[in-house]
Amino acid sequence: MSAAEVLGWVAAAFSATLALPQMLRIFRTRSVAGLSLVTWQMMFLAGFGWTIHGFVVGRAQIIVPNVLLALAAGTVLWQIGRAHRLSLAGTWLLPLAIGATATLAEATIGPVAFAVIMFIPAAVGQIAQIREIRAADDLSGVSLSTLSINLGSQFVWLSYAIPTGETAIIWIAIPLAVLMAAVLGALLIRRRQLAAAPSFA
Repeated sequence: MSAAEVLGWVAAAFSATLALPQMLRIFRTRSVAGLSLVTWQMMFLAGFGWTIHGFVVGRAQIIVPNVLLALAAGTVLWQIGRAHRLSLAGTWLLPLAIGATATLAEATIGPVAFAVIMFIPAAVGQIAQIREIRAADDLSGVSLSTLSINLGSQFVWLSYAIPTGETAIIWIAIPLAVLMAAVLGALLIRRRQLAAAPSFA
């Protein structure tokens, strides 16, 4: 197995587990406070869309983790939708429609088109999570572990994508890493602000 293939499986392990801490936190706290619906729609989209891309390019390192990501992110999304009493269409239609569009674009235009279509909602999802964190008075539902793993996974995927020439990943990993670092920073700052705020209980 080449070094690039090993990096691919390391990146796969990161992606496969990145939504698990958030899913477990929801089960433990019974809270989705501080979580953005749009962010988790886009996280589910990432798992769903990249699974299909993995089949198109024939890379198990992309398929396996993204199936697991789609399942875990889908569980988180289902919990958010249930907590907010959203319809099935309100919860699932947007990510499924974008995933289908990205797949069609890859089949007709190529991997860069797929990357662009997948990047835009991913970026919107990260920005939505920053806004949710900055406005929230309760962050009990937000998993620091998930945000940290998410950021780390972008760097590992980039390390895999450069030597293998995986263009779609290269185009998306760098700007997403910047946005994910901003989400992590926003959470740490907002937690500090909330801890320092006077309590009127």
